[in-house]
Amino acid sequence: MSVEPGIPSAFPAGSPGEAGAASPRRWFGLRPVALLELLLFFGVALGLDFWLGAGLRFDGVQPHPFWIPVLLLAIQYGTNEGVLAALVASAALRLGNMPDAGIDQDLYDHLFALTREPILWLVAAVLFGELRMRQLRERADLRAGLAAARQEAEAIARSYRALKSVKENLETRVAGQLRTVFTLYQAAKSIDHLDEGEVMLGIADLVRTVMKPEKFSLFLLNNDVLESVTNEGWDDERDSYARWFDSGTPLFQTVIARQRHLCVTRVEDERILAGEGMLAGPLISSDTGEVVGMVKIESLGFTDLSVNTVENFRILCEWIGTALAKARQYRTASEQRVFTDDSLYSSSYIGRQAEFLALLGRRMGFETTAITIRPSGLSRLSVGQRADLAAAIGTAVRSSLRDTDLACDFGQQGASFGVILAGTPLEGAKLVEAKLEHAVRKALPPALAGISIGFVTRRIDPPQPAMAPSPVPGEGRGPCAAWEG
Repeated sequence: MSVEPGIPSAFPAGSPGEAGAASPRRWFGLRPVALLELLLFFGVALGLDFWLGAGLRFDGVQPHPFWIPVLLLAIQYGTNEGVLAALVASAALRLGNMPDAGIDQDLYDHLFALTREPILWLVAAVLFGELRMRQLRERADLRAGLAAARQEAEAIARSYRALKSVKENLETRVAGQLRTVFTLYQAAKSIDHLDEGEVMLGIADLVRTVMKPEKFSLFLLNNDVLESVTNEGWDDERDSYARWFDSGTPLFQTVIARQRHLCVTRVEDERILAGEGMLAGPLISSDTGEVVGMVKIESLGFTDLSVNTVENFRILCEWIGTALAKARQYRTASEQRVFTDDSLYSSSYIGRQAEFLALLGRRMGFETTAITIRPSGLSRLSVGQRADLAAAIGTAVRSSLRDTDLACDFGQQGASFGVILAGTPLEGAKLVEAKLEHAVRKALPPALAGISIGFVTRRIDPPQPAMAPSPVPGEGRGPCAAWEG
């Protein structure tokens, strides 16, 4: 779109139409193209008059050819260029071309004859030029109004899009709130287990449901060190969050020793967090007051951080701490049991019996051997399939044992079983292993018939004094370490 002279740009700076609507360059208020057109016209006209005419500058020709540039420039560009064309036309007509007065002409008639054409050119240039300028001003006003209308339309469109986005967000929040109770219930069920491993798996879902964090981590207390066991959303290349905190760090002292919840919005807490996250809280059992670890939120949406969020985080930490503490209590109690739920000996009891039989065998002169049964590929099985697999192995083991044989579950959710053969040498244990393998394969459900199960037979040696079982559960060598292999 070309812009006529005298029209201000109707487009704001930086808009798409700025390049096309920019004001043209001018020399002393005149467009260069108008000057070029004048030079070309008068160059051609005077050349034709010199070579083909009488050299009188077309004097006496009606209408005079010099009307052409005057009218064209006034109508096309406006008053300034029209007046310039009239002046140039007057100079081209009368400079060096002043005819003498006739016999029947007086002074005034002679002056009128000389100035008639220049005066008419000036009047026409001003008249048509001003009409053109008024048209250009009206067009400029229309363009300015159009630009303002476009800006208003864009503002309305932006407001509409923003309102639509807010409406959609509100609809999403309302829909989410309708499902909050059900979702929270489902997430709570994920940690409502007695097995510590299943509780650990459900913690991530619970944190995501309650807090909706972008990055978070779970730390468990191991003696005087907080060790990271779960981290979600961390970028190993860009994030440099600590994976452990010892008892000397301010974060450990505040969260574990003083049992305080930290929030980055508080100046003192921000200094203690030191860029490690936005929220941090201890995992405290509401039943016993035991501190088992820490949950830390490294990244959270700006709109998701509020007073309610901090209070929800406090409740979440207590919830998780209670579930973990109960799972640990159950594990400790399970280690003291003689029988498991499958009527097999517990791993702690069978471990002590294995050590006793090994020591007795060394004194009495007989061997004690053990067979370990380990299914593989359990991560690809569902919870129900794993339970069916464990039940099938337990049934096969119990049906194949002799009166003097002992069978146990290692307490790894069906991941490992063991059989102790008292007074059975290694060669005889190999025969029992083949019998056990046949019984286990026969007891497996059809859906699990292709699963790989490993059988390992070894001799149980008496424990050495340096290899005595650790008095703390979960540390050092367990009671089955002497024979599990």
